[in-house]
Amino acid sequence: MGSDDLFHKRKARSNEESKRRKASRKPYDRVLIVCEGEKTEPFYFEEIKVLLEIDSANIEIDGSCGSSPISVVEHALLLFDRDRATGEIYNKIYCVFDKDRHASYDQALEKVQSINRSIKKDKNAMFVATHSTPSFEYWLLLHFIPTTKPYEGTERKSAGDQVIDDLKLYIPDYKKTQKGIFKKSTEDGTLEYAIAHSQRIFEAAKKSRNFNPSTNMHELVEYLHKIKEV
Repeated sequence: MGSDDLFHKRKARSNEESKRRKASRKPYDRVLIVCEGEKTEPFYFEEIKVLLEIDSANIEIDGSCGSSPISVVEHALLLFDRDRATGEIYNKIYCVFDKDRHASYDQALEKVQSINRSIKKDKNAMFVATHSTPSFEYWLLLHFIPTTKPYEGTERKSAGDQVIDDLKLYIPDYKKTQKGIFKKSTEDGTLEYAIAHSQRIFEAAKKSRNFNPSTNMHELVEYLHKIKEV
């Protein structure tokens, strides 16, 4: 009997918390962004949230998964299912991952498509793969130079590490947990430059089926800029 009472109390508390979150939410999309933890990406998106004043009740940024692409997608699905079970739903679920040396890159892309087929009945929900070849740092490099040279890993250095080497020509003190990048790009006017070149390079990559290098990070950044206009 005692355990039943405890269960009902927890359920009631969860329902109350859900009601409070709904009441505080703004009338625009609810977004989940899942990316590799302890890297630049979580800091980057947190900074976007703050600078664009996207309400915390409308956006969740999670970097508590593993580093492989498939772990990012599976963790995003876990969080989506968790909230759906409480009657809540994310409208857009962005899975942010790199190709680099990850063996599960193609598997992650296929998993996103499979999830979208399985949640068709949730018409307002969509999973989106935000992917970079070879790495997120390629998106940052596009703020300075629209390079399309391919990056190939070697025994001594991965393709992603080679992108970082190129990026350090422009950000000498760059490190994986870098902060302040988005703010500086808006102040320096390099963000629009990166978006324009990323769009052009990604569209060309889709036509040629050669994605080395490319990224569709511009799609997520533009979406976050426009989210409150919807």
